[in-house]
Amino acid sequence: MFELTQVLTADQCVLHGAVSSAGDLSPLAFVLIHGTGSNFYAPGVLERFAVRAAASGATACRINTRGHDGIASIPTTKKSLQGGATYEVVSDCVHDIAAWCDWLAERGHQRIVLVGHSMGGVKAIYSQVQAPHSAVAAIVGISPPRFCHQHWMTHPKADAFRAHWQRAGELIAAGQPDGFLECTQPTPFLATAAGFVEKYGPEDRYDYLPLLGQLRVPALLMVGSETLNSSPAFDGLPAWMDAARASASQLSFEIVPGANMGYSDQPDAPWQVAERWLSALPSAA
Repeated sequence: MFELTQVLTADQCVLHGAVSSAGDLSPLAFVLIHGTGSNFYAPGVLERFAVRAAASGATACRINTRGHDGIASIPTTKKSLQGGATYEVVSDCVHDIAAWCDWLAERGHQRIVLVGHSMGGVKAIYSQVQAPHSAVAAIVGISPPRFCHQHWMTHPKADAFRAHWQRAGELIAAGQPDGFLECTQPTPFLATAAGFVEKYGPEDRYDYLPLLGQLRVPALLMVGSETLNSSPAFDGLPAWMDAARASASQLSFEIVPGANMGYSDQPDAPWQVAERWLSALPSAA
């Protein structure tokens, strides 16, 4: 069964998504959260995850957050807002993910697993620290990048980031916070100067590492071995995870040998890793 659907967030934004299932109501539902500039219908790792989840008898709900696509118009009950990766404020994901979890819970899904790829993994963790949802039983982060300002500012391979940061500051100082930056690091996208600072500034609002110990549910983070050396966002991740487990007893971490950021050569690996981990949880989420 395949169904296009939409939800209304607490702050009145309309978001769209798609639900896949074997047809019968399953108590288990996966909420699949896209990365920067992507959307609920994009091909790739979350598409494959949804197929495998539905085939297993669970429900798979691929969602849009208001940060979908590059630049997007987000409808509300009164007007449209500027959205997409260019204009998003990541903390708004709290409203987006809560709306989707509420919608699934109202349909009878008793256990929800948040599965986020890249930025989607960051949003899954952030949302459940800031506003835990009672139906969320676990989190799976597929290659979530760290948002650590100092790490980027000192990393030998982050010259482009430092140039973006300097340019963002110049635009803001010139009274142009909405001026555009053609970013290449941490990921290629068009950002406003103010948006770049909000995402990647020294406050480290979206650095998930300090948040892991505050999660109330088990979390699995995975990353492809080819990704570890591809960006400063992942350089050092195994050591960071070892340190994080000291305060996050329900945290698991797995390196997927040979996998890249998009898991293009191993599209089934994220599902296989997640399914094995979930089946071993005491709560059998």
